[in-house]
Amino acid sequence: MELRPPGPRRVAAAVLLVWLAGCAHAPSATFPGGAVAQVNVVPPFLEAWEAVRSAPRAEQLERTRETLRSTHPELFGTEVFGTADALEANLERLLVELPRLDPKLRALSERMPGEIDRSARRFSQEFPELRWSGPAALSLSFSQFEAVWRTLSGKRTLVLGLDTIAFYRGPYTPVDPLIHHALASALLPSWAGPGPAPLWWTVWDEGFPLVVVRTLDPGVSDADLRLPTEGQDPADVAALARRVRAALDSTRQGDRRLVTGPGQWLSLRVAEAVVAGRSLHEAARLGGAQLRAAVDAALGRLDRPGS
Repeated sequence: MELRPPGPRRVAAAVLLVWLAGCAHAPSATFPGGAVAQVNVVPPFLEAWEAVRSAPRAEQLERTRETLRSTHPELFGTEVFGTADALEANLERLLVELPRLDPKLRALSERMPGEIDRSARRFSQEFPELRWSGPAALSLSFSQFEAVWRTLSGKRTLVLGLDTIAFYRGPYTPVDPLIHHALASALLPSWAGPGPAPLWWTVWDEGFPLVVVRTLDPGVSDADLRLPTEGQDPADVAALARRVRAALDSTRQGDRRLVTGPGQWLSLRVAEAVVAGRSLHEAARLGGAQLRAAVDAALGRLDRPGS
């Protein structure tokens, strides 16, 4: 990947064929052989960076940009970031941080493939209904995400931002909570209704994976789950529950932001209440009016702490 591409069309075609070939031979069974199909763009990126780390910034940008574009360009375009070229907008910022981030990113890239297999295998033992065998893309996200699900070349792909994980968590962070959270999200069906998902769906979508991780990894810390220090006080949860309940069917982005940041604590508490009395497997299958009613009831109870 450190070589300059012979031509963008030929490279793109070759990349697509390699990607599809790797995915097409993945068996339909969950995590076959205990392994997840993976793509890791970080080692060649670091190799290209190492070759030009003392060069002028313009040369660093050119070499590392072409390295990434000549391998898996789909990881840096609209399918993942929603913008035409994430490299142009973000790569220079990453290169500024790279002298300090390099050893962390290198160490994380080396251990992550095995950690993904191990964490996914453990998850599949608890949730064999999840039919996913990869690919997982170990990539760069420029501090925009740690893990997201995207459809690439027709395959449901887990894209991991190793630079973001290394920067915010460090190279030896526990990987189970991160991977289990992503896989728990994949257990839930996608919103299939007309228009954007309503707020009640977003509350569940945010909260259910947190409950799963706390169940599978009982020693997990709030920091491992990226839960903020603010927002967990019962009075704060009750006040936010009233606001969310009043806007339960809203599809406004501003209302959905109520359950991000400190609002994650409300989503967690709602999901805990919805799951209570059900197995996680049963809860993952909830939807429609039944799920809306369960979320609404949970918000009503949280609105009256101590009652």
